[in-house]
Amino acid sequence: MIKVAMLSRWHVHADDYIKEALSNPDIEVAAIWDEDVERGEAWAKEQGIPFIKELDDVLSDSEIDGVIVDTPTMMHREIIVKAAASGKHIFSEKVLGLTEQECEEIFNAADESGVHLMLSLPRLSADYYLFGQQLADEGQLGKISSVRCRVAHDGAVPKGGGQGWLPPHFLKQAGTAGGSLIDLGAHPIYLANRLCGEPVEVKSMFQHVYGHEVDDQSAVLVKYESGQMAILETGFVTSGLFQLEIHGSEGVYLVEDKNARYKNLSTDGEWKEAVLPEGLPSAMEQWIAQIEKGQIPFITRQDMRRLTKVNELAYQQ
Repeated sequence: MIKVAMLSRWHVHADDYIKEALSNPDIEVAAIWDEDVERGEAWAKEQGIPFIKELDDVLSDSEIDGVIVDTPTMMHREIIVKAAASGKHIFSEKVLGLTEQECEEIFNAADESGVHLMLSLPRLSADYYLFGQQLADEGQLGKISSVRCRVAHDGAVPKGGGQGWLPPHFLKQAGTAGGSLIDLGAHPIYLANRLCGEPVEVKSMFQHVYGHEVDDQSAVLVKYESGQMAILETGFVTSGLFQLEIHGSEGVYLVEDKNARYKNLSTDGEWKEAVLPEGLPSAMEQWIAQIEKGQIPFITRQDMRRLTKVNELAYQQ
């Protein structure tokens, strides 16, 4: 049994992670801490879990094995390095750090303390991605030249005279370090990175459709060391239609929401419905399996670093 503490309810997925942790028989949620005391106390009362006001008291508790970090993005390096130094295993919401340098500092802190680090990159475990990667690896699409991916939702669209469903702090510069790209845009970025390799150049465009402090719609062009390129789109102001395209010299793979199909131009050129494999365990399940059984997770440090690299290059422009 792994005892964990929830660190902050700042991120919109904090509720999802505590729900998953509570439903996992190998995890006990032993404490809650939040940089916003009032928010943390309310969450702890709601869950029936002790609230600990001081972070140092959480990290010095020898009975707590790990932490689930959902703090403001700009606090990640400070909180994660401190948790690692205290010997706690770490599960965190993306992105890991704001720069590649911060990622390396986090990796070094984890290695020095011998703790396991996991970042939630859920679409790498998805059946539609795994099938596309399989087609690419088997050469069924020929030489891969480009990837297109779109992940979006309408969380920042004002409705009924009020705001969208995203919490207001998610659309302010303080704490976030960015908007739609650094958060929701993570998904197309890490999928494209896994398919194409090491990113070397990024061209970005950010929009503020509803005048928010951070970008509520964005797009990037990514050039890879391999010569491949990716066109990646995201935003908080449109429908939730998901799209993934993998284009190669001999074929193409298309995903639109839950519909996946492909064709090989060197054979019959006919569209075929994809028979998708079983998805992989969630990031949290991979984290627990690594801690308890020493299993090597599918999500890697390279995935974490490259995700931050694309964001760092994009926001530098």
